[in-house]
Amino acid sequence: MTEKVEAPRALTEEVKTAIRDAYAKLQANTPGFSTRRSQSQMIGVVSRALASGGVGVVEAPTGVGKSLGYLTAGVPIALASKKKLVISTGTVALQSQLVERDIPNFLKATGLQATVALAKGRTRYLCTRNAAEAQGEGAQESMFGDEVLLYERPLAPIEMDVAGKLMRAFTEGRWNGDLDNAPEAVTPGLRPRITTPASGCAGRRCAYSTQCPVLRARNEVREAQIVVTNHALLLSALSIGESDNGQPLIAAPADMLLVLDEGHHIGNVAIDQGAASLPLDDMARRTGRLQIIIAGAYRAVDKDKIGNLLPNEAIDAAARVAKLLKAFADGIAQVWTPAPDEREPLWRAANGRLPEAWRQPIEELADETRTLLNWATAAAAQVAKGKPEDAGHERLQRSLGMALEMIQQQYDLWVGWRREDKEGQPPMARWITLTRDGEHVLHCSPVSAAMVLRKLLWDEVDSVVMTSATLTGGGDFQALAIDNGIPEEAEMVSLASPFDLPNQAQLVVPPFPVTPDDRERHPKEVAKYLAAELDWDKGSIVLFTSRWKMEKVAELMPATQRRKVLVQGEGAKQKMIDEHLRRTAAGEGSVLFGLNSFGEGLDLPGEACTTVVITQVPFAVPTDPQTSTLSEWFESRGLNSFNLIAIPHALRTLTQFAGRLIRTSTDTGRVVILDSRLLTRRYGRRIIDALPPFRRVIG
Repeated sequence: MTEKVEAPRALTEEVKTAIRDAYAKLQANTPGFSTRRSQSQMIGVVSRALASGGVGVVEAPTGVGKSLGYLTAGVPIALASKKKLVISTGTVALQSQLVERDIPNFLKATGLQATVALAKGRTRYLCTRNAAEAQGEGAQESMFGDEVLLYERPLAPIEMDVAGKLMRAFTEGRWNGDLDNAPEAVTPGLRPRITTPASGCAGRRCAYSTQCPVLRARNEVREAQIVVTNHALLLSALSIGESDNGQPLIAAPADMLLVLDEGHHIGNVAIDQGAASLPLDDMARRTGRLQIIIAGAYRAVDKDKIGNLLPNEAIDAAARVAKLLKAFADGIAQVWTPAPDEREPLWRAANGRLPEAWRQPIEELADETRTLLNWATAAAAQVAKGKPEDAGHERLQRSLGMALEMIQQQYDLWVGWRREDKEGQPPMARWITLTRDGEHVLHCSPVSAAMVLRKLLWDEVDSVVMTSATLTGGGDFQALAIDNGIPEEAEMVSLASPFDLPNQAQLVVPPFPVTPDDRERHPKEVAKYLAAELDWDKGSIVLFTSRWKMEKVAELMPATQRRKVLVQGEGAKQKMIDEHLRRTAAGEGSVLFGLNSFGEGLDLPGEACTTVVITQVPFAVPTDPQTSTLSEWFESRGLNSFNLIAIPHALRTLTQFAGRLIRTSTDTGRVVILDSRLLTRRYGRRIIDALPPFRRVIG
């Protein structure tokens, strides 16, 4: 990718007027709308960033009205500049809220005309070709043999029936092919059989292309002026660049005005984007079965060579990779033998450095896998040129697509394992886990999002706004900027809450008798505190960092109170929340026990949440391979990894948790943290001071 060339742009008077007009109409046509100074400040930051090709970072607490803030600035600028406003979120819930409620309401109130589309990954949609085949249509014996596919088992009759029902619902116009809203339950085993990865898709050459949900959705995205997507698809699209007949999946980076809502998630998504994993034993078996597909590819294209390899050479290449994978699995045992009683066996390379004895087999595997990858890429391209109406070619193409993704997955891992880490930059984390079936899985991952985001976002996209309720610890952007590689010239603003937090809420840190690391006594004391101190006639939420402790505390609650507790995992999340809201609305009292996913994005206004209990400070788990590797690197440079990693992470998570309490200007309540380390350790005062300005009741 080429580095972004800055265009000499500025916020013109014409665009300023358009933004002011939009805001005035929003005020006039939105019932109960109240002007908020912090929202006006946000509109200013977003306007300056998007209009000038810059970067803006806005921490906007609950109540600011983030979505209306960036829409008020972003939509007029996008329409005036003829660029695409892309809003990327961290959760499916916010995507749905934006597409179904926030954006339509904004456009209606302001009178602005803009088309809107939701961008999802290809495997979120039905593949009509595969669904037809899954129910038996066009599945007759082909010239390549039914074993061409790499599936472990044939579909069950009930799965074939579901595929047929989905196909009929789509062709009859009762459903748009989006599997997230499928009219039938889709099992994990059926889903990959009725979707298609990019490498297995024939695109417009497919016999079913005229009724393809993916192509329809992609056309809507390309034509839309506002696109809502998710962080993972956004980064994937930017990484791939051009696709689908040479066109970008969402928009060319230079034509993209990007808003990262729930921006605190983007770092972890970027790390995942740069990560790779390889289930060693499974890959060895699947690679060993490639000879059937290889033979089928040569028959299909009727050529002596594919990718400069003769048939026997391609088959030998697959056999060599399979043999080397098996040998590497045997070699692992010489370095690592997990203890029999280890619950989640894991071996990690200290400082990211793998054993010297592995260097040669890793190099050999990388080179041989590259040969196989080159062949699979060439074969997939040539088979794709076959006749669209030839069912055999389509089935082979899908098999080749699956094979190509499998080989690419292997190659990505070996590249990450053999890469020399650059001097002065954090190393890759490299580790091995063992499945319950005793199979090795190899992993590698960046430990920092900075390099990934510099390459894909900051140096490429026209302009970027990052926003969230929790980006900093007490208004300090340093950790966020380092973790995400945010450019120095970015405008970074932490907005004040529009609520009267000191008078609406308390932050309570009691002198708790035991610390969270006391595995036996801490759950007992938490249960004892909750039984005595919660208002059991109102709504509360209790947040945990481990499922074991959550379930243990629930088990220890007195029976009369346990009946009022809804524990995450005992039922569907939304049903639990609905039941909690029903109980509190009826004045019955209800308490939610939850983990991290309950601590973010949950909206429980009024009596539904008058107390938030945080059972312990959520420090990053030091055994996480990425965190451990980054910690080692910091310590090797004389830096304090706890201050640089654990505390900023804990502050952001605590602020999210605390944000469940005050959702409106009339809410009141308290946030209680049952972690006495805040009273006894040096970092305690730093954390307490950085939390929202609730009235303190400490000790």
